[in-house]
Amino acid sequence: MPGWFASGILKDSTAIRCGGQDVRFANGEWIARKTWFGTREPAATSNWPMAKALFRLLTTVGLLTIPLFARGETAVACRDYALSHPGDATRGQALFHNSAKTACLQCHTVDGSAKRAGPELLSIGGKFPRASLIRAVLEPSAEIAVGYEAVQIETKSGESHMGTIKQAGQGWIELMAADAKPVRIAEADILKREDSRVSLMPEGLASSLSLEEFADLIAYLETLKQAPETGGGPQTARTSIPVASKAVTYEPFFTTNIRLNHPLWTGAMPGHPSCYVVLEHFGKAWIVEKTGQGADAQTVLLDLSGSVRTGGATGLLGLAFHPHFADNRKYYLQHQVVENGIIYTIVDEWRMDAGFRSDSGEPPRLLLKIAGSTQDHHGGGLEFGPDGVLYIGMGDTGPQRDPQGHGQDRGTLLGKMLRVDVDHTDPGLPYAIPASNPFRNTPGTRPEIWALGFREPWRFTFDSVNGDLWVGDVGQDRYEEVTLVRAGENHGWNVFEGFNAFSEACRRTNENYIPPVFSYPHSVGVSITGGYVYHGTRAPRMQGWYICADFETRRIWALSQTNRVLQEVVEIGRAPSRAVSFMQDRDGELYLVGYDDGIIRRLGLEAVDPVPREVQIIAETSEKSPVTWRYTETAPAAGWQEAGFDDTQWAAGPGGFGTRGTPGAVVRTEWHSSDIWLRREVVIPSYQALAKTGSLTLRLHHDEDAEVYINGIRAGQWPRWTSGYEEVALTPEAQAALRAGRNIIAVHCHQVSGGQYIDCGLVQYRESGR
Repeated sequence: MPGWFASGILKDSTAIRCGGQDVRFANGEWIARKTWFGTREPAATSNWPMAKALFRLLTTVGLLTIPLFARGETAVACRDYALSHPGDATRGQALFHNSAKTACLQCHTVDGSAKRAGPELLSIGGKFPRASLIRAVLEPSAEIAVGYEAVQIETKSGESHMGTIKQAGQGWIELMAADAKPVRIAEADILKREDSRVSLMPEGLASSLSLEEFADLIAYLETLKQAPETGGGPQTARTSIPVASKAVTYEPFFTTNIRLNHPLWTGAMPGHPSCYVVLEHFGKAWIVEKTGQGADAQTVLLDLSGSVRTGGATGLLGLAFHPHFADNRKYYLQHQVVENGIIYTIVDEWRMDAGFRSDSGEPPRLLLKIAGSTQDHHGGGLEFGPDGVLYIGMGDTGPQRDPQGHGQDRGTLLGKMLRVDVDHTDPGLPYAIPASNPFRNTPGTRPEIWALGFREPWRFTFDSVNGDLWVGDVGQDRYEEVTLVRAGENHGWNVFEGFNAFSEACRRTNENYIPPVFSYPHSVGVSITGGYVYHGTRAPRMQGWYICADFETRRIWALSQTNRVLQEVVEIGRAPSRAVSFMQDRDGELYLVGYDDGIIRRLGLEAVDPVPREVQIIAETSEKSPVTWRYTETAPAAGWQEAGFDDTQWAAGPGGFGTRGTPGAVVRTEWHSSDIWLRREVVIPSYQALAKTGSLTLRLHHDEDAEVYINGIRAGQWPRWTSGYEEVALTPEAQAALRAGRNIIAVHCHQVSGGQYIDCGLVQYRESGR
C-alpha cells in the first residue's frame, strides 16, 4: 500500500521532500519535520508556500490524490461501523485483490510466500481479533508488526531509499519498498541509516472505501486462518487445548501506589527478602520494596531511557543477579542500543551501591556487543545456570524468515543459546569460555554457543530441582514452541518451525534436529512467553508442571512431559493483561508480569484442578457433521417456539444456515433473507442426572440478532454477532424446562447487513472428581 511521494500517491500521513524538508499531510493539515534524519517533532507549515504550491501543482496534474475528508473522522466512522457490522467476506476478498481500489497486494501476500514488503497475511484472521484488525488498517503506525518497521537510508551519492529489510548479508542490505522491487545497497555506500516509526502502509486507506466496503475488507481478513493440523500424536502442534476444571486465580503482588510503565521482567533481589527489581521496556529499572506497612516503596535502580533502543523486540529486556550478588553486588543486563543505524544487543555487568538501593554509578563492564541485521528478535533473557555460568538467549535478528540462516550458522552468535564464564577471562575476551562448552574447540564455530537453531528465545529458565533448561521460542508465521535444551543441540530454526518443515535452504545432511516438547499454531496463540516448572508448596497437585503463556491471547498453560515428550497440556486461565514474563520467588511460587496494565500478580495455582473439564454433548452443533433442522424464512404463526407447535410444513435442511464466507461459519444450508426461524428435536435420556454434575450451556454462533427457546421458554437473546462458536449461559427458567425425553430447541435469527449465520447446540461441562 503506497505512501511515499515516490510511489505517486499522496494519502493521509504521506510525506514528500520539499526544500530540504520532510513534509507530511496528516489530519487534513501539512506537518513538517526538519529532515529524515533530524528532529522529528512536528511543526505547523501553514506558512510554507513552497510546499503548498508543489502540492497544488501535483494534484492539479493528477500525480497525487488526497482524501475528501479528514482522516480522524473517517477512521472513527469506519471503526464504529465495522465493529457493529460484520461485512461480507466475499466482497471483501474482491476488494483486497482490487489493486486500483485498495493496493493491498502491493505490500502483502496471502499464500505464505511473504515476498512483499509488508507482513504475510496467510493466517492473520486466526492471530488477531476483529478490533485489532480494524486498528491495524486504520492506524498502521500505531503498532507496527515486529520485523516490518521501515528503514530510511541515504547514500553517499545522495540517493534516498525507504523500505523494510528483506535480506542483510556481509557488507550489504536489501530493502523492499511498496513497489515490491528489492534494492541492494552496499554498507560502504551508506551515509545515514535510521529506523522509521512510520509504517510503509499509509493511514487514510479507508478514505477510498465506503463504510460497507471497509467492513467487507475486515470480514475477509477475518477468514484468513491457518489450515487445521492433520494427524495427531506427541509430535503434532496442539490445535485444541482442553480447559482445566478449575482455573488459576490472580492476586496483585505490590500495593496500588506502585506505578510501572510496560514492565518486561521482574525478579527477587538475592539476600534482601523484601526487595524486587522490575525492568521497564523503555529503559528504567526499579527497586520495589514490600514494606509490610501499607504502601510499598519504589525507587530508581538505573535509568537507561536515554540510551536504550526501544520498540518492537528491543528495549531493556532482561536481568540476572550474580550467584554471589549478596557479596559482590554484581548484576547483568541485556538491552539494545543504536549506533550509525545498526542495532546492537548489549550484555554488560553493573554493580549496586553498598546499600543495595541504587546502582553504584560505576561504568558498566561490557561483555558482549552483538550486531543485529534488523529490528527483529534480539533475544529474550539471560540467567545464571545451576553451574554458576551465564546463559544468554540470542534471537536471529531477522530479517523475517531468517533468509541468511543465522539460526543454523555456527559462525555467528545470532539465533543461539550462549554460555560464558563472567568470573574469568580468556585472552582477548572480557569473559572465559567454559571448558564444557560443546563447541569450544570446533573450527568454524563460535565457542560461546551452547545450542543453536532458535528464532527468538523469549524467556528461558532452569528447573530448580533437576536443572532442565526450558526455552520458549517465538515462531514465524504459523507455530510457537516450548523446548527442552541440552548442550550442543540443534533446535531446528529455520529448517523447522515447531514440528513442521519450514525451509530447505540451510538443511544439513545427517544433522539431528531436536523437536519441541510443545508446539501450537497461531489459531491458538501468537507469541510464546516461557515460564517455570512449579516447585512451590501452596499447590501440591501442580508440582512439576511447567507453566507458560501466550503473550497476545493471554492464555496460561500447564504442561507435563516425560523424556521431552508431551504428556498433558491444559489451559489453566486467561491473564488479565498480556503475559510478558514470569517470576519465581524464594519459595518457588510463581508470578506473572502484565505488560499492558503494569501489574505483577501472584498466580494462585492452589486453585487449579488440572484435570480437563469433561465435555458432554447433549445436542450437537453443525461444526463437525450435518444436523437436521426444520426451518422457514416466512414469519410463522404465534406459538412457533412451543414444544407442541406443528412444523411439518416447514422445510428441512442441515445446519448451519447462512452465507458462505461469514467468519467462523460452517454453512450447510444457504440463507439470504432477513429472517429465519428454526426448530429441532433433541432427545435427552436422563437429563436430571446430568444436570446435577456440571454446567449446562448453549454453544451458539449467531450473525446477527438471535433468540433461542427451549420447550417454549426463552433461553436468551443475543444482539449483534459473534465471529465463531461461543458458549453462553441459559436462563435458569430454560434450564429448568429441559426434561428427560423429547425437547424442542427453537431459534429466530434476524439479519441486518453483511454476512449471516445461525447454529447452536447444547453442551455440559462436568466437574472432575478431584
